[in-house]
Amino acid sequence: MICLVDSTYAQQTKKTVIKIENPSFEGIPRASARITWWTDCGKRKFPEETPPDLQPGFFLVDLPPKDGDSYLGMVVRDNDTHESVTQQLYTPLEVGTCYNFSLFVATSEEYSSPARTTGSMAEEADFLGIDLKMIEHTEPVLLRIWGGVNQCDRIQKLGETELISNKEWKKIDFRFEPKQELRFIILEAFSKRGPFSSNGHILIDNLSDIVGVPCSMEPPLVKVIGPTRKASTKDAKYAVSANLENVYSKADVIISLNDKQFTDFRFDVATGSLTASIPLKSGNNKLEIKGRNSEGEDSEIRIVKRVKEETEIAAVLTEPKVEDTNPSQPANEETTLEGIEKRDLKKNQKLEIKNIAFSEDSYVVRDDYKSTLDKIANFLKANKDVIIEIGGHTNNRCDEEFCLQLSENRAKAVMEYLVSGGVLQNQLKAKGYGSVDPIASNNSFYGRKRNQRVEIKILDING
Repeated sequence: MICLVDSTYAQQTKKTVIKIENPSFEGIPRASARITWWTDCGKRKFPEETPPDLQPGFFLVDLPPKDGDSYLGMVVRDNDTHESVTQQLYTPLEVGTCYNFSLFVATSEEYSSPARTTGSMAEEADFLGIDLKMIEHTEPVLLRIWGGVNQCDRIQKLGETELISNKEWKKIDFRFEPKQELRFIILEAFSKRGPFSSNGHILIDNLSDIVGVPCSMEPPLVKVIGPTRKASTKDAKYAVSANLENVYSKADVIISLNDKQFTDFRFDVATGSLTASIPLKSGNNKLEIKGRNSEGEDSEIRIVKRVKEETEIAAVLTEPKVEDTNPSQPANEETTLEGIEKRDLKKNQKLEIKNIAFSEDSYVVRDDYKSTLDKIANFLKANKDVIIEIGGHTNNRCDEEFCLQLSENRAKAVMEYLVSGGVLQNQLKAKGYGSVDPIASNNSFYGRKRNQRVEIKILDING
């Protein structure tokens, strides 16, 4: 039995996903930047002030981006002005739906920009007769997220952070429920300390999609589809798949391979489907998939073993040969293929190979297959004009892509065994069919076991 999948996952409702354009503020870093897909709101409210910046590289900011090549830098000034940006959502936030949203924030050790002629520091310098050339914007400020009906109009505050002072990127999660239809999202740097009191900044990167979620959140649930428990492979890479329920951002999915974080995977927020191709070292490989949300986290661990191919071939070569005691028939020659005489074989005829059962999620040819496979090998060696296809099949209790790959690997493993036993390579083809060609019902254990099979198909005979 392979790849058992809880039917709950197959019936998950597709989530509402609202894409943010240019979520990592990509562009050429510069002061007072125009940012693709984003509109400066500060200019509308404070026409004498400059737009936000694209960092790093300006005003002594050198923090590496969290994602991509650039990120947003916004300041709050002691003349009671602050910066903000907005973007129109082409799918509006709707009343009666809750949403999850996340982004990364940080601050820089320095954010030193030219002094203005207004503000408390400028007034103090003027009173003391000091030539003020630069101002450090390093006081902690916070980020507010607003929803609007029109551009830059702040209708509903959707979220607010604490004062931000961390010097490394930190993920902040928001959950909100609109009180009316909202078509714009606004990011605003802000100080709670009142006017003429603060010069600060905030750095923002790697915004997530806005994802519709249940207003009453359930804890996450991780279900690894493949491998379901353990798997063996000769390949340097192995395809894995999983379903994650109640996980609403790729940033909330953590994959560890041999206790090191692995980031090269695909996660569909709308369906909760995860796929990856993991590189394997020789021997056992520990894979852990973890999902989290505000209510907790869940994880599953699987083991994938990379098997040395030369070890398996050596095992085949050391298989003891049984001496044929029938003097009227050449040694190791079979007159039938799966019990059928050659004269009765027909082109495109299919024969199920009996007495073969692979371990769950495995395609290793075990010793107890050999008596059956040796008979097939002996028949093919004695009848070199017979060309066959070895077809691998599975039941339907697994992800389609995983089942197809597993069935193909099983067919190839049988073919490689036959070649190692002396069958000509040009007599054999291998093909995986996955779960598309059942011979019994997948609704019963017995039927699923029957569908998990290897077949022979006669491609050519007598020439």
